[in-house]
Amino acid sequence: MTQLNYIPEGYERIKVVDDLYSFFTTDFEPKANVVILPRRLVGDFDVLAQKMAVFFALDEEEIFIKYSDRAVLDDFRATLSGDKGLNGALDIIVQDMECLFSAQVKTHMRLLCNYKIHADTYQFHVDGHDAICRTDAEVYQFHVGDLWKSRVRNKPKNKIDTLIEAGLREKEKRAFVHRAQPSDRPRLMVVGDRRIH
Repeated sequence: MTQLNYIPEGYERIKVVDDLYSFFTTDFEPKANVVILPRRLVGDFDVLAQKMAVFFALDEEEIFIKYSDRAVLDDFRATLSGDKGLNGALDIIVQDMECLFSAQVKTHMRLLCNYKIHADTYQFHVDGHDAICRTDAEVYQFHVGDLWKSRVRNKPKNKIDTLIEAGLREKEKRAFVHRAQPSDRPRLMVVGDRRIH
């Protein structure tokens, strides 16, 4: 198993895997809330994002391109004038979308500068819920290109489950606390949601 210098050895909340099969099949249990496949991308994604922002008229909102609408990426590709680096970067995005879709993950590409509507995204949070980051907490940031999946906060099934979880603080153990980094330039990401596919 790969040991990453930005995740401490023996840290149990993140599982590191070495291949796509392990990425999709590795579970979070018992303590981990993230599974990560380290990956280094080749290509100029910064320039690609800037060109996409112009082509798709990125304004103050995010732009979502669903897997079912991916043909618009072919329209965009026609503007790249055969640039091998930019076409290669776009190939990676399309391949990631294909890979996630084939794994039965609802997928889309996002293009954004900053989250205008949800300003609290820049604070520590669990998707849909606020969270407080302790001053002594270890904070990590994944590298550009890393492929990772995170545990969502499990909802209790009934009142008894709610009481048990409150006593054991299970919700906190299951939550993946994170935040977005503000940016002054467009960014690209491919996102999947397996829960609602």
